[in-house]
Amino acid sequence: MGTKTVKFSDLSGKEVGETDELARLVVEEHPGFRQLPITLEVLPEDVEGRLPETDRFVSVLYYAPGSRQPQRFIVSVDSFNGLAKRTDMDTVLSEALYAEHQARGAQTSSGRRRGRAGQDRGARTNYGSPEHAGTPHRGRVTEAERDYVRDHLDEVNARLQAADMRTIDPADPKMQERYGLTAA
Repeated sequence: MGTKTVKFSDLSGKEVGETDELARLVVEEHPGFRQLPITLEVLPEDVEGRLPETDRFVSVLYYAPGSRQPQRFIVSVDSFNGLAKRTDMDTVLSEALYAEHQARGAQTSSGRRRGRAGQDRGARTNYGSPEHAGTPHRGRVTEAERDYVRDHLDEVNARLQAADMRTIDPADPKMQERYGLTAA
């Protein structure tokens, strides 16, 4: 006596012939399921020509004002490009990338600013200012920086995360001590 295994496509329910091979479709993100990834076995004809090209989409994180948790959106390149009103999206992205590189390049490993026209080479960074409060540094935290971080924690963390820096966790005892925070 023999055993015959019959396979079916998870999508179409169509029986897989002996000469057919199953493909895999891995669901990595889905708003209705938390236990991911989920792998489906499918016939190539169930999927080919029905899925959009993967390079035609943009994945973005949107941080609403005052929110710590971003929303993830995956939008078509055309929809994303439609968000730019003053010029084309490639220009907007190139300008933003250039500004980020300029901001990162302004600090050297010693923590001093590189000399720029009209700027004092030994100028100190004011970590009590809105643009620098909470930024990692070796020096002592001033009252001005503590006050600003406490009063604007969400804003500070959004700025730090956008700059690929560590964020301030109010539950971390070291952060609590450094910035005078209380556990939530």
